[in-house]
Amino acid sequence: MNAKKIETKNLSFGDLIELKVSNQVFNGEFIREEESLIIIKLKSGYDIAIPKETVDSISVIEKSRNKEEGEKENKTKIENPDITMITTGGTISSKIDYKTGGVSPSVDSDYYFQISPGLQKQGKIAVVNLMKKLSENMLPSDWVKIAKEAYSSIKDGSKGIIVTSGTDTMHFASSALSFLLNPLSVPVVFTGSQRSTDRGSTDASTNLLLSAFTAKSFSGGESVICMHANLNDEYNYILRGNKARKMHTERRDAFRPINIKPLAKVYTDGKISEISSEIITKKEDTKLNDKIDDNVKLIYGYPSMGGDIIDYYIDSKVHGIVIAATGFGNLPLEDKTIVSALKNAQKQGIPIVITPQTIYGSTNKFVYSTLREISEFDNIIYVGDMTTETAFVKLMFALGKSKKLEEVKTVMSTNLAGEMKERREIDEFLI
Repeated sequence: MNAKKIETKNLSFGDLIELKVSNQVFNGEFIREEESLIIIKLKSGYDIAIPKETVDSISVIEKSRNKEEGEKENKTKIENPDITMITTGGTISSKIDYKTGGVSPSVDSDYYFQISPGLQKQGKIAVVNLMKKLSENMLPSDWVKIAKEAYSSIKDGSKGIIVTSGTDTMHFASSALSFLLNPLSVPVVFTGSQRSTDRGSTDASTNLLLSAFTAKSFSGGESVICMHANLNDEYNYILRGNKARKMHTERRDAFRPINIKPLAKVYTDGKISEISSEIITKKEDTKLNDKIDDNVKLIYGYPSMGGDIIDYYIDSKVHGIVIAATGFGNLPLEDKTIVSALKNAQKQGIPIVITPQTIYGSTNKFVYSTLREISEFDNIIYVGDMTTETAFVKLMFALGKSKKLEEVKTVMSTNLAGEMKERREIDEFLI
């Protein structure tokens, strides 16, 4: 018996095809052939890979009007775009890798418009494929690259910026942009997805569209996160980028506001309903601050931690340390090695920033005697209700401006972009 000769060379990305395999029929859009696997997207939204040798026949139901998957259009050349979308990788830029079974960043510009067709109606959108990284691999230098690209796009006339990224460290990046681009004349909107774009349950389509609404129409001039507010697709929250945090590994509504209400809701019909009176208004011009010092370390305070970890970083010539301490900012000071290490840091002029690991609430150095003891060190900085992640990023920013301890303390203690609040409302907890 002769082997079956099934050809795919005349198929184009997006062609609607029918495959017959034994007694089964599969209808879907042709994606590509990869290592003797024919990959199609079913109507359910899921991709499947069918061994070519098992296919009895392929017929084209309708030819695609889309470009071939590998054909790229340089959308960065669009003049006077309404929105610039800067892509950096992450799940929202990922599809399944059929070699490994995992997902990895692999999509190009056109794909975003395919998975979220409503984007086409939001005006002229330029797409800049800046990098393809999973967010756990993002570096502080990458935040600077994003800020520079956003700044350039704003200067070229973009009325709003979307940054697509991975979600794991999105709140670090959105915090960084709140300092690196300050003040802001347009919204900078971070978005991503919890499920890859080739899954029927992906949240990418909604998040992209609602982020476009936000970039185009939100009144704020600040770095924000636009992600699902609940498990449904009715609306997203617009969250201040430096007062938000990823609070779940997999839920669509993983991002929550910390010590603040959501700034607004954005609905699937484009309506934006403002919730907070604390929205930072757009300024006339955007300023770029592109100097940061990433020689900063983060320590989680815990019983029996000891001072050796602090001494280790001091010996490593670190420039700054953030400690997520217990309660109001407590450390186990009965262990005198911690006191000794703090004195060592003071002698070296190394700023130590104290944040609450409770996530919600604020540090308060006047409540307990142990706090009063360490607050006497002139290098210890309490930052109120600032989140640990934001304090970590802001310390890099402060050290990028100056290595002088008093100047670093001034920057860390000054509310630059809404990252600190004096008072918290009772209904801002666990929103």
